[in-house]
Amino acid sequence: MTEKSGMVLFNININQNYKDILLQYLAQLNLVHIKTKSELGEKFEKDDMILEKINILSQSLESLFKNLDITESDFEKIKIKPDQRKKFEAKDVYDILSQLINEISYYSHRIDELKKYRTSIEVELEKINTIHASYLFLEKYKLTRDKLKVFDHLEFKAFTTFSKNLENIENIFEFSHFPNFLHYDNLADDRIAFFIIYPKKQEEEFKNRIRIIHAEEIPILKKYLLANGINFPRITKEIKFVITSLNKNNKELERIRDDNLLLFAAAYEIVQNLEEYNWVSHQFEDLPLNRNSLSFYLPSEKKEEIRQGLVEKFEDRITIESIDIKKHKFVTLKEDKDHVHSGKLKEKKDDTDSKEESTEHEEKEKDLRDSAPTIMRNNFLVRPFETITKMYGVPTYSEIDPTPLIAITFPILFGIMFGDMGHGLVLIISGFVGWLVFRNKKGKDFLNFCWIIFYCGFGAVLMGFLYGEFFGMHEIKLLNTVFMHLEPVNIPIVNITLNNPLNNIMTVFKFAVIIGVFHLNLGWFVQFLNYWNQSRKFLGFTDSLVKIMILTGGTILIFTYGFDIYTWLEPPYPILLPLVPGILLIVLKPFGKIFHLSYLKEETVGGLIGEGTMEAFETLLSIMSNAASYIRLLALALAHISLMVAIIAMGNLVQGEGIVNDIVNVVGSIFGNMLVILLEGLLVFINAIRLHFYEFFFKFYQGSGVNYIPFYLNDNYSVILFEVTSIKDVISEEIEREIESKVTHDDIIEAEKLVSKKYF
Repeated sequence: MTEKSGMVLFNININQNYKDILLQYLAQLNLVHIKTKSELGEKFEKDDMILEKINILSQSLESLFKNLDITESDFEKIKIKPDQRKKFEAKDVYDILSQLINEISYYSHRIDELKKYRTSIEVELEKINTIHASYLFLEKYKLTRDKLKVFDHLEFKAFTTFSKNLENIENIFEFSHFPNFLHYDNLADDRIAFFIIYPKKQEEEFKNRIRIIHAEEIPILKKYLLANGINFPRITKEIKFVITSLNKNNKELERIRDDNLLLFAAAYEIVQNLEEYNWVSHQFEDLPLNRNSLSFYLPSEKKEEIRQGLVEKFEDRITIESIDIKKHKFVTLKEDKDHVHSGKLKEKKDDTDSKEESTEHEEKEKDLRDSAPTIMRNNFLVRPFETITKMYGVPTYSEIDPTPLIAITFPILFGIMFGDMGHGLVLIISGFVGWLVFRNKKGKDFLNFCWIIFYCGFGAVLMGFLYGEFFGMHEIKLLNTVFMHLEPVNIPIVNITLNNPLNNIMTVFKFAVIIGVFHLNLGWFVQFLNYWNQSRKFLGFTDSLVKIMILTGGTILIFTYGFDIYTWLEPPYPILLPLVPGILLIVLKPFGKIFHLSYLKEETVGGLIGEGTMEAFETLLSIMSNAASYIRLLALALAHISLMVAIIAMGNLVQGEGIVNDIVNVVGSIFGNMLVILLEGLLVFINAIRLHFYEFFFKFYQGSGVNYIPFYLNDNYSVILFEVTSIKDVISEEIEREIESKVTHDDIIEAEKLVSKKYF
């Protein structure tokens, strides 16, 4: 029977021609965990050819999408049924990459041609528009074809240039230096048009002068001039023709974009998938006889379902081995495995490299729990606190997930430092409204943060009730109406009241220390449970419980007898409360060595005694520093209350009566409370995280686990149908095996003859 929350390691042995189909099937399951890129490390970048093709395709798509103004949001608008997805048939990954690269290259070239043509059309349109504006300027002077004929010895030319060149034009064509007739007018804010009449014999000098200002000549063409004026209908017709060409170009671009949007979405999806596929494919191990091996993890409760599905899908082409990984048991690859296969496979063993054998042996001795991924299964009420847990690290497979604990302790510690009923209500409302507004716009971590603020608000309300604080007042009062006086509340068991902390500092101080002691002991108790689940019960008693006894005994000693050392040494000898557990911490572990506990077999008795002595000393120092850290609960609580006292005092400085005075007091109170909530709230939140990370987690939590990430390939827009080629049947494989055995046998005989001939 499998563990409900456990994992199973599957090892698949399959013909390499089915490799792509296997990965596609596993991706559709969305259940199996194959090593992530971070777990693979340097081995990830080994297939340069696939990576190069993926990069080429990715860059081509990026350029194409930029030219067509396509974004991912455009793909989200595509609504299609599963049978309408773009289908691709391919032999393997290289084939699908080549197909897509060719497909995208075709559209890229087509779009480049349209872009170039569009640029030439835009240049032509700008030119004809300039001609139109310039001829409107010339029309004022009744320019006709006949008038140009009278210029026998004179030249008539028209130009456009920037308005800033006007002063230069007047200087260059000053009549005293160069005889001419010049006239200009504004075409636009930054451009002017002008015409000039000058002697033809001075053409060369004119060219030298006009070159200085880089003016653009307006062509005086016969097709634009009539006997009685300018041929504006001809110019208008040409403008319409150019605009029509430009519109056709734009429509063609839009047609390519709209007609092939599904193809582009499918190509983009496949690129993302192939990046995932690339690192997964690296985890296949090559075996003899054209076979590959792949290992992956999956939840225990899905073991039989996945096994049956693989057998039905691949029939006698697959061999499956599985190992149940239990959280409380050391598990290696040597464990007995369940087998499902159609024939017995014989693996080749290379006896020539003893170093590889040794490495393989060490690998098999590794505890599989160290590499097994962790599924964080938490109730929806505490699930938001997984964000804080993951900030420290994912739980290792065999350790307890602390999320349910910090879902309780985090709001309480936050509330102790931020105790105010009014501020707590603001946090509750803010957290809920934040989740409500951004639930469809922000990521999971942001929404979790909103819920954490929501829960912290309840902690602040609870502690505000115990402190007797409501927006810095000792009564619930709104708009000059008192609804309730906050009277002191007695806390059961410890029999103390925390009302009015500024006048009750020592009581709140003791309460903060008690909370710290409880929090630290809780951490060691969880460590005890971890030892118990990992079948290290002896360590749980001799390490975790003994440390709890030391801290609890020391707290009772200080709180009961103070710091009077002489009283400690008098009957009933209270010094024994922390001293006896300290001695036990030193001497108990060597007994584990004597009793031959497996996890202490490599230790020596002397080493364990020395280690226990150092650990006892370090535990004493850490307890003192850890307990001192919880004094910040008192410090921040007093700081929070003091800030509110200061704000209320500043509000009381505003004297007078009337609506203006009331408005000033209300606005000042609102902004003052907002300042305290934002600044003090952030400081308290950071310190609550610190107390959990450095004081609480440090006692029991490693946080070095692997997050469970199911292997999945998106198939919203695309379907890849891999063709299986060159599949060898069972008889062919048996023949290959026999041939291989024969070759090996012949090699051995030849080696024997060679050795005999040389040495005998």
